[in-house]
Amino acid sequence: MAARGAAKPLQHLWRCDVAMARLLRARRHEPGARRILAEGWVGRWPLSFLAAPQGLGRSVARLLQKPSYPKLCKPKLFFPFLTGKPVWPSNDAVSQALTSRWEEIREEFRAVMAESASADVNTKGLTARGSWQKVPLWSHGQPHTENLAKCPVTAEILAGLPLCKSLGMVYFSQLAPGTAVKPHFGPTNARLRYHLGLDVPEGNVMLAVADGYYRWAEGKTLVFNDAFIHAVHHEESTPRGVLVVDIYHPDLLEDERRLLEDLEKVHNSFFPAEYTRVLPH
Repeated sequence: MAARGAAKPLQHLWRCDVAMARLLRARRHEPGARRILAEGWVGRWPLSFLAAPQGLGRSVARLLQKPSYPKLCKPKLFFPFLTGKPVWPSNDAVSQALTSRWEEIREEFRAVMAESASADVNTKGLTARGSWQKVPLWSHGQPHTENLAKCPVTAEILAGLPLCKSLGMVYFSQLAPGTAVKPHFGPTNARLRYHLGLDVPEGNVMLAVADGYYRWAEGKTLVFNDAFIHAVHHEESTPRGVLVVDIYHPDLLEDERRLLEDLEKVHNSFFPAEYTRVLPH
């Protein structure tokens, strides 16, 4: 029998969509599926269309609608019932956990970046100029065990956090001086992204989110929803380093998180190479 990876790309994608639709149909009556299916969108497609042969008439009616995105927010996987604001307070339990041992995390960051940093498909595609490198720690629920073993303090702290294991990542990120990252949208509004400042030069080093500009600070977090358009400008002379941690949106219920994780597992079974390459950003 031919391996899944041998299928033609479009046929392979179709098989993945069929498998995810089958999962959604099987679980459509569960509590965790109600809001996801009733209101969720994948691009222009309502998720209810995938899951409901019985409710096909209602789903077809939804095809005539359009998702109601907040201003400057346009992710592929969109849930309008989640609070939509670009920047969030940084005084929550996740921020406290990350900042409590930030200097030890910085030591591990510096060591592992010197040894294991690389550019992935997204950093190359999104970098307008300069150099953007990463060391992945978690990708879509899959641990990068070799890198985590080199960062025991970071790994210990991450183990106690509600990491976004569906379309979420954790990685060390370093921008070389003079780097600019193009404006782009993250893949979903179902997560919040935490940046823990590790090496932050003074001056013109900015994160643009929606219509605002924000500076990192060493030992502090900057929390935003990367479904909103965002970009980075680094005009100083030393590298900027942060730890990037994706956490589930606080409005998502536990059952909803588990359903999204199961959908991610189905996708991973068809496209495992994407997780090895650390996609999407």
